[in-house]
Amino acid sequence: MVRKILVRAFIGIVLVILYLPIVWMIVFSFTDTPSFEYWNGFSFDNYINLFTGQSSNASRIQEAIVNTLVVGIFTSLLSTVLGTLGAIGLHAFRSKRLKAAYSTVNQIPMINSEIVTAIALALVFNLFASTITISNGTWGETAFKLILAHTSYCAPYVLLNVLPRLQKSDNKIYEAALDLGCTPAKAMFKVVLPDIMPGIIVGALLAFTLSIDDFVITKVNVTSFETLSTLLYGLKSGKHPLPPDIRALFSIIFFIVFVLIMIIYSPKKKSEQKSR
Repeated sequence: MVRKILVRAFIGIVLVILYLPIVWMIVFSFTDTPSFEYWNGFSFDNYINLFTGQSSNASRIQEAIVNTLVVGIFTSLLSTVLGTLGAIGLHAFRSKRLKAAYSTVNQIPMINSEIVTAIALALVFNLFASTITISNGTWGETAFKLILAHTSYCAPYVLLNVLPRLQKSDNKIYEAALDLGCTPAKAMFKVVLPDIMPGIIVGALLAFTLSIDDFVITKVNVTSFETLSTLLYGLKSGKHPLPPDIRALFSIIFFIVFVLIMIIYSPKKKSEQKSR
């Protein structure tokens, strides 16, 4: 009994430490005070200014949101395709040594320091800049460059989420589909992909979140191209506190992510309860 109380208390303390700053930010998004030191009355002014463009940084915020969403969506799509194909290929290896070697190589970008990855990507882009013309170019070229950089960082996370689903799946179902007349491609789309879809969705969301959150790779590899992370850094680099509407913006982002997680995991939880 005492052990259960201690375990629950410990989990509660951890959750408070993790979520109290976020709750504090959301609470202060409903007041126009410039800092977190005092409450200036409840209002929706921060949200109104954010959506109506009346904020002093409205143009920068809107540009950063568009840039972040474009890069995040395309990074998520490309990382999901590459990570899923990589997981399927890795799962198909029969040699345990070869599979372990490739799995170790896949984990290097995740374990490696992000600044090392950022500098390595910058060197690669500078090396091939004269050939593919993606250095200091137009908005589209810069976005394409950043998508490639983020994909190289996010794809291993997708692979790591899809591979366990493949390991739990039954290969006999794929073989049965082939015996029933399906081509390998049709069996892949009709049998394998639906079976591992939960892992693919989680990997895609993780890639999207990592792309939105990334600062080091973005800052090192592109200039004059603001995302939400670089915008936050630029606004905070001065002596003045962050604008109040920034709190509203990131509160909305947290709420959207929270709703998406609930939508994704609710059917999974119901199916697990039914199976029990």
